[in-house]
Amino acid sequence: MPSRSAVGIVIDAGVLQVVELTTDGGRLAVVRSLCEKLPSAAFTKGELTNPHAVADAVRQIFHSHRIPRRSVSLAFGGRLAIARVIEISETSAAEAEGVLQDRIARYAIYENQEVLWKAAPIEGEAAEKRVYLVASAAQAQVAALLPALRKTGIHVSRLEPYAMAMMRSLAACVGEDQRPVVLVALRSESTDFVIVRGKRPLLVRSVEQGLNDLTRQPQAMEDLLTEARRSLEFCRTRVADAKPRLWLSQSASENADAATAVLARLQESITDADVETVPTWPDAMTSAGARQAWAAVGTAMVDLPGHEAIPHLNLVPPDWPEIERVQKQLVQMIGSVGVAVLLTIGAAWGVRFVAGTTAKHAQAASVQMIANTSDVKKAGELKRQAAEALAQVNLWKEIRSEVRPFDWAGGIEKVVAQVPAGLRVQQATYRKGTIRLQGEAQSTDLIHAFVQRLSQLPGIEEASIERVIQTSNTKPGLHLMGYTVFCRLAELAKPEETPPPAPPQPAGGLKP
Repeated sequence: MPSRSAVGIVIDAGVLQVVELTTDGGRLAVVRSLCEKLPSAAFTKGELTNPHAVADAVRQIFHSHRIPRRSVSLAFGGRLAIARVIEISETSAAEAEGVLQDRIARYAIYENQEVLWKAAPIEGEAAEKRVYLVASAAQAQVAALLPALRKTGIHVSRLEPYAMAMMRSLAACVGEDQRPVVLVALRSESTDFVIVRGKRPLLVRSVEQGLNDLTRQPQAMEDLLTEARRSLEFCRTRVADAKPRLWLSQSASENADAATAVLARLQESITDADVETVPTWPDAMTSAGARQAWAAVGTAMVDLPGHEAIPHLNLVPPDWPEIERVQKQLVQMIGSVGVAVLLTIGAAWGVRFVAGTTAKHAQAASVQMIANTSDVKKAGELKRQAAEALAQVNLWKEIRSEVRPFDWAGGIEKVVAQVPAGLRVQQATYRKGTIRLQGEAQSTDLIHAFVQRLSQLPGIEEASIERVIQTSNTKPGLHLMGYTVFCRLAELAKPEETPPPAPPQPAGGLKP
């Protein structure tokens, strides 16, 4: 079986971990494991505040160690990057989705932030209940981090909360052992408690006591010990005949002395369970840095076959590749329209120059015709030439009015700015002053609202709906409407032109 490799990244407050993982003959092995501190301005109180600083740190570590940029998965930290095991009463799938959405919304209510979230059913112990594994992340932070990484040439195909990556690696390490394991993952601003039994997750939760608080506040250590005892008690209520184990992981901090002190307090306070630091990853992780890179290993595992013990809930927006494609199309279209505008302006100036030269020739012909009134033939010929020159002037004026430049680029920017949330543009085309937009929307009301916004723009002459259909390739429970909207850009007002004066008649009343 040929070997394959995948890359896992962990981005959390204070730390950046990168692991290149490979598989050969079904065995996992870490090719390289790297851990570096992030700039202090990257995170503030556990929240991402400078995505460009994080992206630059990732770019430097990829470049200096020549890490491949394909099959890159990301485990992300933060208060709203969470994973939960949620049990609800037996109900329909639609009702279950509503309950899960309400439960997830509670975690973000005090932060007043929108979250991205997904849920996957897992096998429950009781038939009267449904058990789901749910993951979420702050929508604004994901929307800022993914483009920043993409600008450095790193395209993330999968994103999940930090705790879910830890859960996957823990389940893979425990294997078929049915003794429950409590993994205490120490992070800079918080601590995760992940509990698995074999390959099944039992509980995931986060507490506010991080390693920074444990070194400054004695009460924070007491609170952490209380949470550890509660987790062990939960294991005993689920599995009464097996002694639980507690593993401590110093995952998101370089402060090894503080982690050692926390381990000593846990071993001193908890005597009815096996308390130890996380073991070395089997047959792979041998260095000190790799010993603590379980989250990076867990998120890289999803790209390797046969190692998906825990469902992977990808929080990268499904329309992200489509958004990138539409943005590229718009940039290309704006560029082509800009070239067309420049050519139109050049043609207009050329027409103006030619028309001005022709008018000067006509005036000279008229003067010459008056000066030669004694010669009937010559006067007639000069008058004919003057008439032809005047006709040429009028013809150039008509052509110039047709090629008068319009504000295409400004109109396109105004159209794009009116796209509301819940409406996606999949294709945009331009031809002869008309922009046609095609895409999907969550409801017809959003389509009408979009058209109403367009019709109120000063630069839009007309905006209307050409077609609305219900798409057939949507996911179960998700109904999207396909639409086609066109809008015509208004032309700039044409100045009123006064006809040129008629050429003077030759003296003496001579006629040609």
